[in-house]
Amino acid sequence: MAIRLPDVTLAADIIGDGPPLLLLHGALGDRRTLAPVAAQLADRWRLVVPTQRHFGPAPRSVGIKRFGTASQAEDLVVMLDALGLARAHVVAWSFSAHSTLAAALDAPERIRSLFLYEPGFPTFVTDAAAQAEISADGARAFGPVAKAAQRGDWAEAARDLIDAAAGTVGWFDAQPPEVRQIHLDNADTIGLLFSQTPPVPIAAGDLARLVVPTTLAWGADTTATYRLVSQAAAQAIPGARSIVVPAAGHLLPEADPIRFARLIAAHLEGAEG
Repeated sequence: MAIRLPDVTLAADIIGDGPPLLLLHGALGDRRTLAPVAAQLADRWRLVVPTQRHFGPAPRSVGIKRFGTASQAEDLVVMLDALGLARAHVVAWSFSAHSTLAAALDAPERIRSLFLYEPGFPTFVTDAAAQAEISADGARAFGPVAKAAQRGDWAEAARDLIDAAAGTVGWFDAQPPEVRQIHLDNADTIGLLFSQTPPVPIAAGDLARLVVPTTLAWGADTTATYRLVSQAAAQAIPGARSIVVPAAGHLLPEADPIRFARLIAAHLEGAEG
C-alpha cells in the first residue's frame, strides 16, 4: 500500500484491525525491518508500517525535504492526516525515536501513546559525565563507519555501523540473509546520516512538559549512548515507564521480533487500560 503525502508517496504495510499503531524503523531500515513485529500484533491493532522518506531500496521516495529528524517529525503528523487518523499509538526505534518525541511535543493531541526503544540523540542529556561518555562512545562507534564512508564503501560502512550498534564485531555477518539485505539496500543512506540537518534541539525542559503516556525501553546489554540517552528521557518525561530488557541490545527489534512485540503489547495494554 502507499501513504500519499503532499510531496512524496511512501510505501507502507497496513495490516490488522483495531486501534491504530504506527511502527517506525531506525537507520538502515525500512518497512521490511519491522514487518515481523507487526505480524505479532495485527490480531489486536491496526498496524501502519511505513518506509520513511529517504529509506528503502531504489527507487526511493525523497520529495523536497532534507534528511533529518525535523522532516521525520513533520512527516509523522502528515502521515496521520493522510491516513485519516485523529490519533495513534506510535512505536519508534533509535533515529525515529527522537523524531517521534519532537512530533509528540508539537502535536500531543495526535499521539495516543509512545513506546520508544533506545533513542540516540543526547540533546536532553544534562549530566556532564554522561555527555562525556556518550561522546567517547560515539567516536568509537562511528570512526570506522566514517572511514568506510569516505572511501564510498557503503557495504563496509553498513557492516561497521551494525556491528557498532550491536556492540559485537561480526554481528552483521551472522545475521540472516534477508536482514543483511535490508541493511545493504539502505547502506548508502549512511552518507545522509553524516550530512543530516541538526537533530531537533529537544531539551530536558521540553520533555518535562510532555503529556503523552510514554514507555522508554533499552537493553541491559546496549552501548553507553543508547542506555544514557534512554535513561535521561525516562527521567525527564513525567510519569514515563522505564523498562530494562534483560539480555538485549540496540538491535532487539530485528533480532527478536516476537520478544519486542510482547514489550509493545504490554505497553499498549497499560496505555489503553
